[in-house]
Amino acid sequence: MSGRASAARIREAVERHARVSFSRSGGPGGQNVNAVSTQVEVRMPIGRIPVGSRGRDLIRSRLATRVTAADELRVTARRERHQARNRALAVDRMVDLIVEATSEDPRRVPTRPGSGVRARRRAERERLSGKKKARRPPSVED
Repeated sequence: MSGRASAARIREAVERHARVSFSRSGGPGGQNVNAVSTQVEVRMPIGRIPVGSRGRDLIRSRLATRVTAADELRVTARRERHQARNRALAVDRMVDLIVEATSEDPRRVPTRPGSGVRARRRAERERLSGKKKARRPPSVED
């Protein structure tokens, strides 16, 4: 999955299929908070996200706390005082979450520890060994 093209496809799908609802935000903001519904909630059915079945499984597992019982991805925004800005923030956040959740981590190629790492480990083992040896009572041979 390529980053830019897929993000554009995902954004288009979110704009087309997501359900957007508005409510009063609460918190600071004076009379505006009590009068205007600026909080935005965007719900996107996971089945409508164009990422394939593997991508949907990744979304369900990696974003499990944001997935509802109705199998929808839920994102809210309430930072701004304007409904349109919060809507844009919520859509942006949803697209970013989907892209990040569906990106595969690069496969790690196991490597052997370098000589410096081995030398530090050996020095640490010898240091600890010396510390423990100093705690022991003197042997008969000494």
